[in-house]
Amino acid sequence: MAVKHKAPAHHKPKPVTHKKKKKLTNAQRAVKEIYPNEKAKYKAIPAEKRGPGKLTGGHTVQLQAWAAQLSVTCLLGADGAKLTGGYGTWTAIAVPRSDPLTQWAGRGLYTMDLDLMVDGWHRQASVEPTLKKIEALATRLPASLTPPALRIYGAVPHPELKWVITGIDYGDFIRLFHSGARCRQELTLHLMEYREETDLEKLPRASATAKSPRHYRVKKGDTLKTIAAKLLGKATEWPQIAKLNKGLRGFKIPTKFIGKTILVPQKGDKPKHNVNDGSKSKAKTKAH
Repeated sequence: MAVKHKAPAHHKPKPVTHKKKKKLTNAQRAVKEIYPNEKAKYKAIPAEKRGPGKLTGGHTVQLQAWAAQLSVTCLLGADGAKLTGGYGTWTAIAVPRSDPLTQWAGRGLYTMDLDLMVDGWHRQASVEPTLKKIEALATRLPASLTPPALRIYGAVPHPELKWVITGIDYGDFIRLFHSGARCRQELTLHLMEYREETDLEKLPRASATAKSPRHYRVKKGDTLKTIAAKLLGKATEWPQIAKLNKGLRGFKIPTKFIGKTILVPQKGDKPKHNVNDGSKSKAKTKAH
């Protein structure tokens, strides 16, 4: 007896869906150019870790650059972290025929030397990628204008500050025999306290300079009150005209000024000194 085989059920093909590529920020794109084959290298630093630097124990130091979304963890070197400057500047002021005086010029920016070790010896692993990340922290990334500022987590002084790398000194190293890549590297980072340029916006701005006064030819029947009402908007502003013209005291204009030119301030300006003696008989421009 022949066995009938059931025809396979018809399965509809699953629709092909194309995953949309996640757009990267400029900083992520810049880091991806440095590490094209390592996706974990350009992941954003979690928001909960974006706090100020912190003094911690242990033998490791973590450098975080939020703007570049880079994070590097190294061993603290034998010399650790040492502050090398930033306690203030005193200058000597010369005094003629006497001893000089000392003057406080303000606190300078903190500077620090941070001794580190990047170690992959126990795993016989190359540390070249980590060293490349450290160099990226000290140089301008392709998508930014300046090198990034760092937060430091570890046994370092003033962890609450931001720092920038001003130099790197490489020390002793060990290389892997089969590849020549470094598997252990001692180095010293020269750091400087970072102050944002936007702090300059807090300085008071210089006040705008007063505009040049205009000229007005005095007509018969004019008074400073009528001129002020016409040109300055208020008759009570007539003292401002008197301040600009020598020989004008009250609001009444002496007959000797008829046909001559006087100065009238721009609307809103308040002159302080007399600049016109009323001797000009001709005016190049006439105010309306």
